[in-house]
Amino acid sequence: MTSFIKKHAILSISFAATGLLTLFFLVRFLVSTVVWSDPGLQDQEIAGWMTPRYIARSWQVEPDVVASGLGIVMDGTGRRATLEEISVAQGRSIDDLIADLDAALTTAKGTRND
Repeated sequence: MTSFIKKHAILSISFAATGLLTLFFLVRFLVSTVVWSDPGLQDQEIAGWMTPRYIARSWQVEPDVVASGLGIVMDGTGRRATLEEISVAQGRSIDDLIADLDAALTTAKGTRND
């Protein structure tokens, strides 16, 4: 086996790297599945520390629903801002922002359940 690895070093390194990459994505998938299947994380009460992506996952809605409720464009670039940061950037109170977002989420969940 050692002679094979020495003889085909590039192939062996490529195989090991592919195996590690596969393992990384498998662990990432399993952790995500376990975490987001927790009923305690479903439809959480909205708080200022949450990001739009977190809210979309918790409420099981499309990110566009959250973006429209917040009045933002989610283009996938830049750092993930919290609701508090978004409210400051928009010059709105956090309570008004959460109320608008809650209304959008309730409408989306009601439409989806019908």
